[in-house]
Amino acid sequence: MTILFTQNWDVRPGEFDEYSDFVTNEYNPGLENLGLKLLGGYYVAVGEGPRISAVATIENQADLMSILASSDYRVLANKLSQVVCKYCNRVWVSSGRLRDEPYRIQTGAWKFNQYYNVIPGQEDAHYRFVKEECIPGMKALGVPITAGWRLAIGSGPRTLAECTGRNIEQIARAINTSEFRHMVRPLKKHYSTDYSSRILAPTGRIEIPFIMKEMMKGF
Repeated sequence: MTILFTQNWDVRPGEFDEYSDFVTNEYNPGLENLGLKLLGGYYVAVGEGPRISAVATIENQADLMSILASSDYRVLANKLSQVVCKYCNRVWVSSGRLRDEPYRIQTGAWKFNQYYNVIPGQEDAHYRFVKEECIPGMKALGVPITAGWRLAIGSGPRTLAECTGRNIEQIARAINTSEFRHMVRPLKKHYSTDYSSRILAPTGRIEIPFIMKEMMKGF
């Protein structure tokens, strides 16, 4: 089962250079060495903060817990706390209803994420609504739902619907349509509470090294 480990934070004022150097040269490589597969770094372009989001996966929850309990991770986390604030993390598990293939790095991808809690007793009706209305509807708008997640550890809404677009203009056009409003209104009214959304822009800190590594395979 794919486990998604997300971290969110703001950079401390006046610490951006130190933060950038640490994350690029020590924190991200350190997480990879511990066994976390880094998939993307994002900043919140539209929506509530914290402004930075780092995304990683691992296939085994026990391995994730072992990593988080290790002294090496504790050292990295302590160093990170010196250059960031408002830190939080969450552990998500796949809903198992949207993806069959492994979750991989998506280079240059923007995200439109919707967060909410499903109303108790509406789980089956919610699933049918998502399957019959939201999945084909978002695909037709050019911003398909590419993953569904359930919050396993952490605070906040327990459902995450992850949509992917090429840029902010594409996402903005999609959500500024009557078709999108036709989908989100019944979602809010009949099937969910605590709804919120964010548009996430890729930082390139993870994608660019990945692209360079792939390019160098031929040399």
